[in-house]
Amino acid sequence: MKTGIDKDKHWYVVRTTVKGEEKAFENIQKAGFDTYYPRRKVEVKNMRTHTYKVNENALMSRYLFVGFSPKNANFYRVNKCDGVECVLGVNGRPIRISENHVEAIYLAELDMMFDDTREARIHRREEAVSAKENTIKHFPAGTNIFVTDKGNPFATFGAIVEEVTKAGRVIALIELFGRMTAVEFKPAQISPAA
Repeated sequence: MKTGIDKDKHWYVVRTTVKGEEKAFENIQKAGFDTYYPRRKVEVKNMRTHTYKVNENALMSRYLFVGFSPKNANFYRVNKCDGVECVLGVNGRPIRISENHVEAIYLAELDMMFDDTREARIHRREEAVSAKENTIKHFPAGTNIFVTDKGNPFATFGAIVEEVTKAGRVIALIELFGRMTAVEFKPAQISPAA
């Protein structure tokens, strides 16, 4: 991956052929132009082996960015690159986009904002490293909850979170027969009260 976006260049959007982003990216670079191809990582689970694989896809299907020096905007040469359909524009005139917008997309990609992987969710603090930490984040002690699992005998009961076990299960207090009783739930069986 590049070290950054050159803000001295004029940036344009290139539309590629279907599934031709990688080919267009490589050919535009070979032609000597500065190119940025935004991507995102997606984690996919193999249902048979229960393992995860990370795939890298185009962030914007069929689109990438090309930067020209202000004195050498050779659109014809870019349009002739294999995998390129056209440089986006209006009435045959390519439209320049702000280098700040291109840089913002680039920085967001570096910060894993577009990725859908466990590593990215932990980086963005959307998910914790362990099941216990993740459950504590969603159900801290003292939180009012409802039992949402229809198959549970306590379905539609309200409760108060007392603690989270090492295994990431929630121990909540439910009022039964006039006294508070501790009951253990999986996080999927409950939801925070609105």
